[in-house]
Parts: sequence; structure tokens; C-alpha cells
Amino acid sequence: MQAALKFVCTAVAIGSLAACSRTVTQREIVRESATPTAAPVAPAPTERIVIVQQPAPVQEQMSSPPAATGYSWVPGHYTWHDDRWSWEPGQWRAGAVSPMPPPRQELIPQPPYSGARWVPGYWNFNDNGWVWMQGRWL
Repeated sequence: MQAALKFVCTAVAIGSLAACSRTVTQREIVRESATPTAAPVAPAPTERIVIVQQPAPVQEQMSSPPAATGYSWVPGHYTWHDDRWSWEPGQWRAGAVSPMPPPRQELIPQPPYSGARWVPGYWNFNDNGWVWMQGRWL
């Protein structure tokens, strides 16, 4: 009986060890391109473009509503004036005023000379409503 018990314990131990072991193989996968790689090429010199961005909008509060009805609030916005961004504060205007449209995406043309600065376009409000002012080089 003891021999049988010893045999069973040995068989269980061997089975447990066999269950814990597994064979692991590792492979390195190399992908070859169809065209051979050329020698490294020095990058072409890049031109530096300076964009004169608007500052963050001023946190303004709408002034008290006008005494008369039929007025619309025109929010404050930046305009380019005298070679710098100037803040135009919000104001009440008579009549209906459409909201400021979203900024337009502009393609920046090649600079006219080295060191030129790009001023992006912006919306400006005049008596007839919102007018897009095209970006330009300085």
C-alpha cells in the first residue's frame, strides 16, 4: 500500500511539473522593402516663417443692456492697426447683427523676402457687418 501511495504521489508530482513547463520560441521578423534604401540625404534647408498671432481674447463682460429695444451686442475682437494687434471692445449696435463667423483657413503664400512676418486674416466689424480682412506679409 505504501508503495502504491508513493507511486501515485510521484506521478502527481511529475504531472504537475510537466504542466508548468512549456516551450517558448522567439523569432525576429524582418521586413524587406521592394526597393533598396538609398544613402541618407541631407534635408533641404527649410525657410522659417514667422506668424504674428493674435493675443488671447480679452475677457470682457457685456455692458448693461441698452435702454431701448432693437439693439444687438457686437463682441470685442482684435484688428491689425499700426503694425500691432489692437483690441476693439464690444458694443451695442442698433438693429440685428449676425454673430462673428468662424476664422477662414488661409494658404500662406511664399514670403516676399527673408525675415518677412505673416499676419493672419481676421474678421472686422464695420457698419455693414462682418468683413474678412485677408492675411498679408509685413
